[in-house]
Amino acid sequence: MLTALQNRNIGQVFRLIRQYAGVSQTRIGTAVNLSQGKISEIMKGTVKVTAFDVFERVADGLDMPNPARMALGLAPRTTPPRVIDTTTHPAAVIPSRDGRPTSSLPSVESVVATGPRHLDDPWDVDLPTLAWIVGRLDSHVDRRTMLLLAAGMTAEAAATISDPWERLSRALTGPQALDDDTIERLEARTIGFHRLEYVLPARAIYQGLTTHINELSTLLQSGPSDRYRRRLAATAGEAATLASWIAWDLKQPGQSASFERVSALAAKESGHQIIQACTHAYKSYAVEGRAAYDAIRHAQQFLPAQGDDATRAWLLSREAEELAALGDRRAIEVMHQAQEAYGRARPHRERAWTRFLDPGRMAAFQLSTYVRLGDEHHVIEAGQTALSAVAQESDHKKAAIVYADIAQAQLQIGDIAEGITYARRALESAQRSESTWGIEHLTTVEKTLAPHTDHAVRELLGDIAATRRNQGPSPA
Repeated sequence: MLTALQNRNIGQVFRLIRQYAGVSQTRIGTAVNLSQGKISEIMKGTVKVTAFDVFERVADGLDMPNPARMALGLAPRTTPPRVIDTTTHPAAVIPSRDGRPTSSLPSVESVVATGPRHLDDPWDVDLPTLAWIVGRLDSHVDRRTMLLLAAGMTAEAAATISDPWERLSRALTGPQALDDDTIERLEARTIGFHRLEYVLPARAIYQGLTTHINELSTLLQSGPSDRYRRRLAATAGEAATLASWIAWDLKQPGQSASFERVSALAAKESGHQIIQACTHAYKSYAVEGRAAYDAIRHAQQFLPAQGDDATRAWLLSREAEELAALGDRRAIEVMHQAQEAYGRARPHRERAWTRFLDPGRMAAFQLSTYVRLGDEHHVIEAGQTALSAVAQESDHKKAAIVYADIAQAQLQIGDIAEGITYARRALESAQRSESTWGIEHLTTVEKTLAPHTDHAVRELLGDIAATRRNQGPSPA
């Protein structure tokens, strides 16, 4: 960086920021008051910065410290650094899952006091760093806390957490620099991406996740020792499985299939065949009827004889759902087995993908099963439990599913008005989370309402169809 500054090579400065901090061209452009297209041209070298006022703008926008400003040939700033008033928001250390100090990480309170961006703006964040932080946090983290952390992931905040990425950059240049610490950081980042998936829209995390997978692939190709290679392969497989699911959610079946092949290879290389259980469980959401049931049964073949109870509970819950959809009453017994497995499970400790499983999600699985079976008595009980979980959290992806199932239950008992109300809530939640999965869950509601001709029904169906058409282009 010092060499780039001394040579006044702003393109190299931007490339280094992009590489090591994971900052997007759009964010750089916003900081230095240049368009994203101009930033791209500068980074490619087709445009060179020569004007003094642009150097000043870049230095100010990137909040360069005085040594960097002087290396660029600019005068040092005399404005004292901004002091954050923490009298009403005392700094609270975020608990870390690996026991490492987290004093350098932004606390939730400090983000509340100083975060410059809206909490519901997940697009312009330093995702690799955010995923690493989230992956290290212990126990459940709600959507609000994750968005508070996202709001704090400015370039300045990311720069204070440079050590992990310095280690990674050294490791990417050769196997001799790879160590347990670097592997653990990459594993934590994979966990973080899985946790972010049920909080942020798919489009918001796809690019950061693919960058993460590319870095893992580079390390695997660098000739690490067998021990490191197996760990890298396992975390690459866990990341690729998530990428396959997100690519499907973004309506990119080709990309989804490619990542599925990567996850299968990684599962074989690492010896963690259970990765394929996750892959096939995700695939079951992309099909219907007997094909969905067969995908779940295939996924269960990759479970070990004992252990991994969180994954087991998830697969049994999905089996119950699909049996119910086929009208098979065995679904009730399978759901009981799922509850038993969940009672033994430790979702926040088992696998990267099991963090999503909580009492609210299990209630949602029960609700879906009883709705599909037409069991009105159990629908009311399961619906109340699921609604309670939705009221306590702001997981819009889960809310979309729960509201869609409650809507269908209301329609089955003949309450059209309540069915429309909950279908509206499901649609709004799916729109907020940009979830294809949530929209597809309304398909049964659409079929049930199709024969009705009153205005409220036609308006709802029109809005669901418009949402499907208007889901924006993906970066896949």
